[in-house]
Amino acid sequence: MELHDALAARFDRLKSSDDGWQALADAGVLGLPFAEAHGGLGLPPRDGFAVLEVLGPRAIALPYLECVLLAGTLLDRAGGNAAAQWLPRVAAGEAKLAFASIDDREPARAAIDAAGWRLSGGKLLSIGAAEADAVVVAAAVDDGPAAFLIAREALAMKAYPTIDGRRAADLLLDDVTVPTDARLAIEPEDIADILDLGAAAIAAEAAAIMARLVADTRDYCVQREQFGKAISSFQVVQHRLVDMHIEARRAAAAAALAVDALDLDPAERAKAISAAKVTIADAGRFVGQNAVQLHGGMGMTEELPVSALFKRLTVIESEYGTRDAHLARYMALG
Repeated sequence: MELHDALAARFDRLKSSDDGWQALADAGVLGLPFAEAHGGLGLPPRDGFAVLEVLGPRAIALPYLECVLLAGTLLDRAGGNAAAQWLPRVAAGEAKLAFASIDDREPARAAIDAAGWRLSGGKLLSIGAAEADAVVVAAAVDDGPAAFLIAREALAMKAYPTIDGRRAADLLLDDVTVPTDARLAIEPEDIADILDLGAAAIAAEAAAIMARLVADTRDYCVQREQFGKAISSFQVVQHRLVDMHIEARRAAAAAALAVDALDLDPAERAKAISAAKVTIADAGRFVGQNAVQLHGGMGMTEELPVSALFKRLTVIESEYGTRDAHLARYMALG
C-alpha cells in the first residue's frame, strides 16, 4: 500500500504521461523484481502489481508489465552475462525489453545448427517491441518451450497502435539466426509461470480500473440532472450503481485470490488464475458497459477517462488467454 500511495502521488503530479517511464525510474520500481546483483530490489514480481494498479486507473499506457515483470523476470531467472548486461540498464530506465509470446498461425520454433539458433514462424501483439532495445521471444525447441533474447535490430516487425493506447508489433522470425548463448537458461515451466504471472497482473489492474469506473460513474450521476433532479436519485440508476459495485468487488476478490495462488503448485495456481480471469472478463464487461451507458454521450468521448478505461478492460478480456480458453483450462483441471 505504501508503494501504491507513493506512486499515485507521483503520477498525480505528472504533467504529461510522456514522462511516465522516467517517473517509474525515479521511483526505483523498474528494477523491483530483479536480484540486487542485477541492479534491482530483489522483491517478488507480484509487488510490481501496485504499479499497474496506479497506471491502469489513470489510463497511462506504459509497458511496465511486459518490460519489467515478464521479460525482465525471465532474464533475471536466467542470469548470466545477458542479465548482467541488460537488467541494470532496465532498472535505470536506460533500456527497455519486450516479451513476445503469442504465436502466429504456425507456432514459433527454433532449431540449432552450426550458425547458432535458427528461428521460424512469427509472433503477434508484442507490446512495446518496436520501442524496445531487445525482445524475449518464446519459441518451441525439441525439448519443449524456450526463450531467446534477441536484439531489436535483428528482428523484422510491423508496429501498430492498439485500441487501448499502447503500441504493439508483429514479429517475423523466418531466417532469424542468433548465437547459441541467446537462449535463456530457464526451464520450460518458467515460461508457464510467466504467462500465469501476466494473467494475475492484469487481473489486479482490471480490478483497480473497475473501482475507478464505479467511483467516477457514481460521482457523475450525482452531478448530472434530468427533469430537475440528479439521476442518482432515480431508483433504477441506484440499482445499476449497486450492481456495478458488486461486480467490481467480486473482481477485486478474484484478483486477490489469483495473486495468492502464485505461491501454489502449478495445477492449483493455474486453476485459481483461470477462475480469476473468467471473473475479471465478465465483471469488466458489465462494469465497463454500464459506466459508458450511465455517462451517456460523454462516455464515448475523450474528455473523460471512462472511454479509455473501457477500452483497456476490453483488451484485458483477451490478454494472456481469452475468457473461453481460461474457462476450458479451469474445467480441464477439475
